Amino acid sequence: MKILPFPQKSENVSGSFTIDGHAKIFCDSDFTAQAEMLADLVYDSCGFFLQFTDIISEAQIIFSTDAALPAEGYVIMISRGVATVTASGKAGAFYAVQSLRQIFKLDTKQSEISCADGYVEDSPRFAYRGFMVDIARHYFGLDILKTLVDVMSQVKLNVLHLHLTDDQGFRLQIDKYPLLTEIASKRFGSEVSRNGETFVDDVPHSGYLSKDEVKDLVAYAAARNVEIVPEIDLPGHFVAAIAAYPELSCTGSVSEVRKKWSTSKEILCAGNDKVYEFVNNVLDEVCELFPSRYVHLGGEEVAKDRWCNCKLCRERMAELHMDSLEELQTHMIEMFRIHLEQKGKIVIIRNDGVTKSTDKAVVSQVWTPTKHYRAVRDTRFGRQIIVSPRRKVNFNRAYNILPLEYTLKLKPFKGVRKADRANVLGIEGAIWTQHVEDPDQLFFQILPRLDALAECAWSKRKKDFYIRLQKRLVCYERLGLNYNRKYVRKKGEKHADSVQQGDTL
Repeated sequence: MKILPFPQKSENVSGSFTIDGHAKIFCDSDFTAQAEMLADLVYDSCGFFLQFTDIISEAQIIFSTDAALPAEGYVIMISRGVATVTASGKAGAFYAVQSLRQIFKLDTKQSEISCADGYVEDSPRFAYRGFMVDIARHYFGLDILKTLVDVMSQVKLNVLHLHLTDDQGFRLQIDKYPLLTEIASKRFGSEVSRNGETFVDDVPHSGYLSKDEVKDLVAYAAARNVEIVPEIDLPGHFVAAIAAYPELSCTGSVSEVRKKWSTSKEILCAGNDKVYEFVNNVLDEVCELFPSRYVHLGGEEVAKDRWCNCKLCRERMAELHMDSLEELQTHMIEMFRIHLEQKGKIVIIRNDGVTKSTDKAVVSQVWTPTKHYRAVRDTRFGRQIIVSPRRKVNFNRAYNILPLEYTLKLKPFKGVRKADRANVLGIEGAIWTQHVEDPDQLFFQILPRLDALAECAWSKRKKDFYIRLQKRLVCYERLGLNYNRKYVRKKGEKHADSVQQGDTL
C-alpha cells in the first residue's frame, strides 16, 4: 500500500473492497470524532454520506478499540467487504483515518470507493515529530497556521512549534504588558535585497495572535493530534519587546523594533530583577494559553557584549561567584526553568545555549553543527534532545542548496549510542521567514519538504518515496497550496537531484 509516511508493516492480499452510498459505519464511542472525520472526507470525495449504525454486523467500516496497541499506533484490516480500524486511543484512530484517506483516494472526486484488500500495522518511530514556523520575522495569521496544521497532520507530524518573538516582532497578546501588541508587534520597515542591493525599506509590517485566536488554534490542532509549542526567545532576539519596555535592556537605549535581520547586541539585562519578573509574568500567560507540556526559550545566538559593561550584570556575576558570561546565561535560563517547572512545563532551548551546567531537565534542540557533538554526547548523561540539523531541515534555504534528498538522508541517531537512543525525542524541521513574506512563498518552501520530514520522523523506510509522494500532490491542490513542482514526477520517472537556483515560485 502506497502510504506516506510509509507504515511499519503493510501488505496487499487477494480481493477488493468497494463501498457506495449504501455503506454503513460503526464506531466505539471513543472514536466518534475520527469516524465522523472519515465520513466527511468520503462525502467530499464521493458525494454520499456513510450511515452510522449501532449494529456492528451491518457495518462495512468499523472503528474498534484495542488497548494493547501503542498510543499513536493503529491497525487497518480490509478484507471480505469490511474495513476495520483498530487503535488504543484517539491519536491512533486519527492516523488510521489519514492512511485511509490515501488508500481510498479521498482527495479526488469519485463516485464510489474502491481499493485492494490489505493489512496495515503502524506506529511512529519517534514521539516528537515537529515543525517550526517563524511568525516573528513575517507574520502569518490564524488561517495560514490552521492550514499548516492540516498539512502536517495528514502526514502524521504532531508538533507545531511557533517562533512567536524575535528582534523584528512580538506576535502574542500579553494582557499584563499591552505595549507588546501596541509597539512590539509593529515594524516600520524591513531589510530587503533587490537587484544586487541590500537596503531597509519603509514598508510597515505588523500582526499578532490574540488570545482568542490562540485558543482557537490550540483546539483546532488538538482535534488533529497536533501539539502547539510556544517559543519566547531569550535572552537574545528580544529587541521588539525591549523597544516597548526599554528598561529590560542593559542600556535602555532601544527605541524601535529592529528592521535588519542580523542579530542585535541589545539583549535582556541578566542583572536586573525586574527582567525576571517581566519574563515570568509573560510566561504565566503563555502557560495559560498553551496546554503543551513544552515551552521553548530559544537561547541561541546570544551576543553578550552589553553584559560586559553592565553594572547590574557584573554585580550579579560577583554575587553568584561566576567566572564567565556563559554561566550568567545558564543562570538566567535556570531561573525561568524553575518557574516553568512549577507549572508542569519542560523547557526546550537550542543546543548553542546549553552548557555543562544547564540542568539535565532542559531538552536540547540540536540545530547547529558547532556544538552538535557535545549536545549528542549529553544523551549519555540523560539529557533529551530534538534533532534539527539546519543543513537538512531548515526549509527557508533554496532547493539547490537543500534538495529533498538531504532531508531524506537525515540520520537522527548519528553519534548517539544505542543505549541512549531513548533520549532522542524526535525530529523537527523549520522555516525562518526573514525572506518569506507571503503564504505562497511559505508553502513553496515547505512543500514537498514536509513530506520528507514526516517520512524520517515516522518511518525508517525511504524506498518508493517519490512514487508515494504523487498521491500527496492532489491534496496540495485541493487546498489551493503552492508547492515546488520541480519535485513532481510521473510515477517511475527518475527524480532530479537538485533544482536550479533560477527557479521561481
